[in-house]
Amino acid sequence: MVSARKTPREKSEIDLKMLADKIKGPESRELRLKVFRGVFSYRPLNLFLMNQSSALFSGRRILLTACVVFSAGFFSAVQAESVDPDDEAIRYVGRFTEDYRFAWTGAEIETLFQGSTIAADLQVVAAPPAGLTVVVDGEPHFLKIGPGRGTYTLAEGLDPNEVHRISVVKRSEGARGTVKFYGFELPDGGELMRPDAPDRRILVIGDSITCGYGNEASDPKEGNTVENENGYMSYALIAARELDADAMLICWSGRGMYRNRGKNNDQKGTLPMLFDQTLPFDGEIEWDHSRFVPDVIVINLGTNDSAELNGAKPPLPKEGFVETYTEFLKRLREMAPDSVLILSIGPMQSGPVAGWLPEIAEEFDNASVLIYSKFQGKEDIGGHWHPSVLKDQKMAQQLVEVIEASTGWTTGSN
Repeated sequence: MVSARKTPREKSEIDLKMLADKIKGPESRELRLKVFRGVFSYRPLNLFLMNQSSALFSGRRILLTACVVFSAGFFSAVQAESVDPDDEAIRYVGRFTEDYRFAWTGAEIETLFQGSTIAADLQVVAAPPAGLTVVVDGEPHFLKIGPGRGTYTLAEGLDPNEVHRISVVKRSEGARGTVKFYGFELPDGGELMRPDAPDRRILVIGDSITCGYGNEASDPKEGNTVENENGYMSYALIAARELDADAMLICWSGRGMYRNRGKNNDQKGTLPMLFDQTLPFDGEIEWDHSRFVPDVIVINLGTNDSAELNGAKPPLPKEGFVETYTEFLKRLREMAPDSVLILSIGPMQSGPVAGWLPEIAEEFDNASVLIYSKFQGKEDIGGHWHPSVLKDQKMAQQLVEVIEASTGWTTGSN
């Protein structure tokens, strides 16, 4: 279902005159004239020649895509529609820059479309590769994209008369790929339509557990990879889908509330410090919180704070942790005054944090505590002893129950 067609840069720098000379027949001279008069220009992205004298079709640009077919000895052309990323029919969930870069887990591009196929123009601009989940009419597929820019076929062979829904979701965490979206490509006559947005919004702030770290690993020793880290199947996004809510995830493996997991007792780059950033690795682009005001805020931090690494770090100081947590909640409430707060921990080692959360929650209205149940068997364990997808599903059910009790929401009623 999902495939890629792209050309390495070294193969893309071709001589257009030589290309034209290889085409036999009376059209050869005319083609050479068109090439050198600038009617056609080369697009290295996918070995296509594009007619840059674009027409307008339904308010969008139509690019004449000329595919070179040497085996047949002729030059064939088919029309394709290129849809820019600022098209009003495209809906974005999560944090995107003005030029449509995204990196946080769960960042989503969604649209409805008519057409037999659809492709996306994507580029990993930092920390390649990246993992995406492409959901076509409810069916998820894994797409791994490497360095460079490419046009990726997301779906093909569909009924062109039906309306289809497609979502592209960042499933790997911020440290695994910053992606830039350049737009969609549709067949001639294809059309995009904007999907309705849910009324409900959930913000989840966490660490590797929230990112879906290694949740598809078959062995605890397997660790975490682009292939087995599936944020789309993290407890947070499963719960959001169950509740028909948009979700924004701000999560990073190894990071904490007061301190991070590293042996040096690192207090730099914690989640409260990263929270205002549009991209995890770029502190210069501040996120506009008015673009996403959550109804529910879930925090699952404290696991990395509690790690003493066999005595390599001192015990977590209660005063510092509680003060940092409380101040962060105040910031969140300023951003979303009417939000429900859910302070959670687990299911991995939590140290003393589980006992401190009720004390913190008492300082705020509409705040509750959720302690996720421990692992019940090896089927609950993924890479590096993190939750498996099965455990994520169990955690999602616990979270859904707490959200329903706190908000009055019910599943499937939005």
